[in-house]
Amino acid sequence: MDILKHFRKPLVQTAAAISLAVLGIILLLLSIHKTVYLSINEEVEEYQTNSITVGGFLKEQGIDLADEDRVKPGANSLLLNKSTVYYAPAAEIQILADEEEISLQTAERDPSNILLEAGFLLFPKDRILVNGVIKTKGSRLPSSPSHQIEILRGTPVELQTEDGLVSFITDADTIQEAILKQEISLFEADLLIPPGDTPLAGEPISVELIRSKPVQVKIGEDLFTIRTTAETVGPALTHGGLALQGRDYSIPPEDKPLPEEDPIEIIRVREEIITEQEQIQFTSEYQALNDFDLDQIQIVSGGEYGLQAKRIRVLYENNEEISRKVEKLWVVKEPKSRVIGYGTRINLQSTNTPHGKITYWRKITAYATSYDSTCPGCDTITASGSVLKKGSIAVTLDWYRYMKGAKVYIPGYGFGTIEDVGGGVPWSANWVDLGYKKEDYVPWSENVTVYFLAPAPPPESIMYVLY
Repeated sequence: MDILKHFRKPLVQTAAAISLAVLGIILLLLSIHKTVYLSINEEVEEYQTNSITVGGFLKEQGIDLADEDRVKPGANSLLLNKSTVYYAPAAEIQILADEEEISLQTAERDPSNILLEAGFLLFPKDRILVNGVIKTKGSRLPSSPSHQIEILRGTPVELQTEDGLVSFITDADTIQEAILKQEISLFEADLLIPPGDTPLAGEPISVELIRSKPVQVKIGEDLFTIRTTAETVGPALTHGGLALQGRDYSIPPEDKPLPEEDPIEIIRVREEIITEQEQIQFTSEYQALNDFDLDQIQIVSGGEYGLQAKRIRVLYENNEEISRKVEKLWVVKEPKSRVIGYGTRINLQSTNTPHGKITYWRKITAYATSYDSTCPGCDTITASGSVLKKGSIAVTLDWYRYMKGAKVYIPGYGFGTIEDVGGGVPWSANWVDLGYKKEDYVPWSENVTVYFLAPAPPPESIMYVLY
């Protein structure tokens, strides 16, 4: 036993010496200049250091570790050459959820894990806002000393439709978006109560969907189909973007119920104000020329057309003109009369005829017809009260007023007296109707010369201008 004790003591001392030697060698190796990689929030940089531990290296880089910071390997771990140190500084996180607001310090970068760390459970259709932006799948917090995380809870919706009640939870922002996400089709004219743009914020909400129905509308020859939830014509047209404007009207009228079979007919009414101009015909004035023979004429001055304008209101229905009304008429330029000079000088002349020599004061060419008491509208008594016979001559009423009782001679007919009135003929201004007894009737239809026999009547009884 004494021999064993004798040998045991030197062995322990030798082992201790060896350990101290190995430790010294390790410390010597660790203190040698080395290359280290530092990853801060997944951004890696290379450093040169003589530090022995991870904590010493970080302190060398000006990083004071806080309790909430994360470092791997640990701060007390030995720092080896070519090793990588992962460092994630803690950030100030403000959490808004379920009407609560809390703050915490954490080095965690996954928002979902941070919420679980804070005690908030997530459910289907919940959304996470990171710094006001919806978190996408796999996204992590950026490198920043502070962040805000907000939970947008899914909204329970009860949708009442004509087919029954539909219940679901949605992550949509509005009622309309929520319904579309459920693959429920919506027409623009469908009615949602509350309205489709009502925001959803997690609180349960009841919604009623009133389906629109198709209605046909006719405008002119065009046929349209609109959808509406209205019960009367006017609101239905408004919903369909075809509201009546101005003087437009519809069949049936706006306040009537929607027709069950026939389309609603829209009559688009518009008015147009136009201005038109037209010439004003000048008139003729007559001027006596004492140095010209009777039945000679001369244009003393030419006439000028006038100009008048009128404002017209034109009414259209479906682009078809319905009416036009003159609202104002005014003269732009007055017409200027034409002045016709007529001769007044009477020269007695003579000529031989089968009935002897005659002296006359006027000679004209006229179209001659003939009549007796049997013609339509004729009688045996003339306008002057004499008996109709050969020698009775009818002229127009204007001529008769001046020429009643005048003696004339017409070649081929003979002598006669103007004593009756006739209607004249449309193709000749100068006209005479030669009278006969029934038994002596001779038809006439030709131009003749009419001699007005002397003496001439007084000037006031002469028709200087024949028309």
